[in-house]
Amino acid sequence: MLKNFIKYFLSFLQTVYIFESKKNKKPIKYKNIYLKKFKSINEIKNKNLKDYLIKEEKTKRFRKNCQLLTLFFKKDLVSMGWMNEGITWHIGEKNKKIDIKDKILLFDFYTLEKFQNKGYYNKLLNLIKNLKTKKIFLIYSLKRNKASVKGILRSNFKLKKII
Repeated sequence: MLKNFIKYFLSFLQTVYIFESKKNKKPIKYKNIYLKKFKSINEIKNKNLKDYLIKEEKTKRFRKNCQLLTLFFKKDLVSMGWMNEGITWHIGEKNKKIDIKDKILLFDFYTLEKFQNKGYYNKLLNLIKNLKTKKIFLIYSLKRNKASVKGILRSNFKLKKII
């Protein structure tokens, strides 16, 4: 109960940026870098990735129709994030629901430490925007997460809303 109160109080102190982008006009390709999409934990063969998801208790997201997007450089896992194509989404950091109907929401990205500050987050977002869809991509980040905001802007997302 105390944890929920603290989370609720902190939601007033945090600023969340919501960005949007259309798909790439021309597909972007990178040498030795590829995107993989997973719809369930059973599809994942990479032991390190599976162990990470279980340890961080993120496997429940698959039951909520979220898909895991991963970036590999050669055979090494580099970065990952989540995608949802629902109707509404609850941004926990602000305790607020947003409408995502007819949009693809991208959230909770993580780049392994040894690959950070090398542009892989930007590459992952660019490859995601190659997906065959007519929907708009949304992604959000805390204002204080400067590295994430920088990668999002470098991937040609535009600031849509501040909450």
